[in-house]
Amino acid sequence: MKYKQYLERHNNGTLSDTEWEDLTRAMLGAHFDRERQAEWAQLLAQNGVVREAPRMLFRKTWRMLAAASVLVATAITGWLLLGPPSVSPAQRLAIAYMEKPFEINAGAVRGEKAVDINRGRALEAFSNREYEKAYRYLRLVETEGQAKAEDFFQMGLCLMYRDQPEYQGALNKFNLARQSDAAVYVDEIDWFSGLCHLLLGDTNNAEASFQKVAGSASSRNRAAAEAILKALRE
Repeated sequence: MKYKQYLERHNNGTLSDTEWEDLTRAMLGAHFDRERQAEWAQLLAQNGVVREAPRMLFRKTWRMLAAASVLVATAITGWLLLGPPSVSPAQRLAIAYMEKPFEINAGAVRGEKAVDINRGRALEAFSNREYEKAYRYLRLVETEGQAKAEDFFQMGLCLMYRDQPEYQGALNKFNLARQSDAAVYVDEIDWFSGLCHLLLGDTNNAEASFQKVAGSASSRNRAAAEAILKALRE
């Protein structure tokens, strides 16, 4: 389990910034996710921390207790108030804007053909925020050679919203959407491409994408794009 290794590296002072951010997200996610709570309970037990009602019994030394307390307090306080140390103000805005997932227009996807059935299942899974499942159904459409711009766009969103985001993979799907039909989801693709570039640390391409959004009269994200551009230039 990688998080056990992260804890070990934290205790000996070798935890990297990227691993810190991953560990912090997992810790916060575990607070709201019962499956992850069980995973963390197992991990803590393996490190000598056993939960017994109505309190926690710590069987390790005071040094491990202090380290765990500092880790939890710093992670929660830093993440909620300031964000991870390596996250810029513009990136924090991007993360905040992703809190409300994009709503896909249902359209006519529930036909008799297998490809349309898979599109319908993908849409249902996406609406339920089951992004891994939605992506799998859309991949079936893609492997059949039937994927359209809308499918590639939705696949890109799935890769962005999944538990372990793949921002470069999302950019690849957005590019395929453009190649398939340059008139479909134009403003949205610019917006989400900008978010991907920004979260990958590519500020030049991020700025170029957000400038397109800010300059588009039809985009619903003009104000948000302008806010990120302002943060990038400060």
